[in-house]
Amino acid sequence: MQNSHQNLSQAQHQAPIEDNFQRNLKALASVDPMLTLALKSFAPNQRYEVFMDTDPANYNIIDTQSNRALYLTKPIDEIMEKNSQLLSYSYYPFLYLYGLGSGVLVRLLFNPQRQRIVVFEPELEIIFIVLNLLDFSQEIQERKLTLIYTKQIGYMGVDSLFDSNKYSRVFVKTYDLLVTCHYYEHYQEDILRINGYFMKAIEQAVVSVGNDAKDSVIGIYHHIKNLPDALRTPSLRDFVAALSNRENAIIISTGPSLHKQLPLLKKIAPYATLLCVDASFPILHKHGIKPDIVLSLERVEESAKFYTDTPKDAQNGVIFALTSIVHEATKCAVAGSQIQFSFRPFGYTSLFGFDEYGYLGVGMSAANMAYELAMISRFKRCIFIGQDLAFGEDGTSHSKDAIYGTQEKQYKKEGIFIPRYGGVGEVETSKIWKLFLHFFEKDIARTPAGMEVINSTEGGARIAGTTELPFAQIVETICQENRPKSPITLTAPSHKQSVKLIKQAYKKAQDIISYGSMQKRKIERVFLQLAKELEHIEKLNAQNKLDRINFTKLNALSDKIDNIKLLFNERKFTSYFMDAIQSYIFHQELDIAKILVLYTANEEDMRAKQLQWLYYHKYWLFSLAGGIDCVIHTTQKALDEWSQDDLAIAQSSSNKKSKR
Repeated sequence: MQNSHQNLSQAQHQAPIEDNFQRNLKALASVDPMLTLALKSFAPNQRYEVFMDTDPANYNIIDTQSNRALYLTKPIDEIMEKNSQLLSYSYYPFLYLYGLGSGVLVRLLFNPQRQRIVVFEPELEIIFIVLNLLDFSQEIQERKLTLIYTKQIGYMGVDSLFDSNKYSRVFVKTYDLLVTCHYYEHYQEDILRINGYFMKAIEQAVVSVGNDAKDSVIGIYHHIKNLPDALRTPSLRDFVAALSNRENAIIISTGPSLHKQLPLLKKIAPYATLLCVDASFPILHKHGIKPDIVLSLERVEESAKFYTDTPKDAQNGVIFALTSIVHEATKCAVAGSQIQFSFRPFGYTSLFGFDEYGYLGVGMSAANMAYELAMISRFKRCIFIGQDLAFGEDGTSHSKDAIYGTQEKQYKKEGIFIPRYGGVGEVETSKIWKLFLHFFEKDIARTPAGMEVINSTEGGARIAGTTELPFAQIVETICQENRPKSPITLTAPSHKQSVKLIKQAYKKAQDIISYGSMQKRKIERVFLQLAKELEHIEKLNAQNKLDRINFTKLNALSDKIDNIKLLFNERKFTSYFMDAIQSYIFHQELDIAKILVLYTANEEDMRAKQLQWLYYHKYWLFSLAGGIDCVIHTTQKALDEWSQDDLAIAQSSSNKKSKR
């Protein structure tokens, strides 16, 4: 190798190299301001030296502290060998690399199939060197290349990688963190840390989709059935306005630690806004504490028991914040009280267009919903109590006096441990609680800087992003401020406004039925054609005549399936149907993704891959058509549950239009 030692300050005197850095930095500024700032203020030649060659792709970088080079032999030879080893990843749309190296390998790994390459680099100086020597500005700007300085990344940063590209979730089962060269092998601890974040993020991505479409269909049914009642209550926008300029919100959950906090909660109740999850309502009543807001988001009938098992007068002066998917029994249990309906952030709720009623319930528990409400209402301080998210030391799952007992069957010990409140040791949790915890941590990470988030549970799990303080200290502070809270006043929409919204809701529900029926017929036609052709192939296989397969016909079928998949780019289609079908369609797509990335060396491999892809899509098409059909029938069934008065209001609009 014909080496010439050149430090980076000398290299920067060359105009093209200087241009590289400025172009890269400009592109990076819009996608990662933190890394941009670090690079702008970085002084070069601290630890690494660059050894150039007549071939601009054949340069090496030497770590002067350890006297180790990134490449042990001729750099370009090692890079080409690594590129060959990664040939099997040619069809992977998403690649995750540990180590930027010289950047040349990253350049080689871009191809027409590649949607994004994410590179984790532990050394800022190496990023600085590579961005001076190579121009990645276009790839950075188009988000095809994501550079991550590992000292700036935590779990939330890794998790966000699956939010920034809607297709990246589909390929989570193809994830692999690839180390680019030998130099990075001594960063094992950092590699394991990053990999751990990915495992947690992938689990969250898969579990949050769910595996039971039944729950989503029930939610659609309840939402449409509840719409007339929901649209007669104050909107979420008005609710948030009524909560503005308030100082302290206390979110009261039902963990094992709640019982010990009740005397202090009673003392602070006149001064803080109490946001109580539905399961805590009977406990508070038993101890003479009246919450300001009680939140319910579950679609199950059992939630009604929290209200039916407390005296009716306990509801006086309380706002019941319900989501539109709650069960009829829950709605009836609080009838006559102050109710405020909001919509959860599902596709079918958002496409109804009632944005003033949305959107709470991103998380999966009433406590998650309570935090979202506190956050968007801009309370100055939000305090958690009873938010254990773990079993108590005595093995209990819930607080003393909980309606369903201190040991609920749905919360089983599964050998899952997470950091303990206070940071010393671990506590045992469950998959469900762990999911709730992740939603809290994501929301807290996005919380505006003006709100202080305090965990005063004094037990259970540690919630990242919160300040842990004893509840007694919080109570003393707030009571000393001596600012009694004011009542929350809500105003329902006028009759005229509600009538207008109910008509709009009915029209949208009818559109779900007509649009869905049209798309279902289209999908069923392709399914029948595919089923017939695959049956023919099976007969050929039985006769040992696979050479007679008509691949021209298969190509046409593949194109038709691709056209069906274009529906998933339409907001109308995904909003109406995705929530109901995503659980099983998503899990099928995860397996289809593993076929898509298979490397094919020749035409025979390509044909085998195509056949496998088509076989998977036979059930995929069947499932898709079945899911749409289910939503159509569910929508009609929910409309049939509307009262005669509400149907008369809704259909009067339709009749007038048809006469015109």
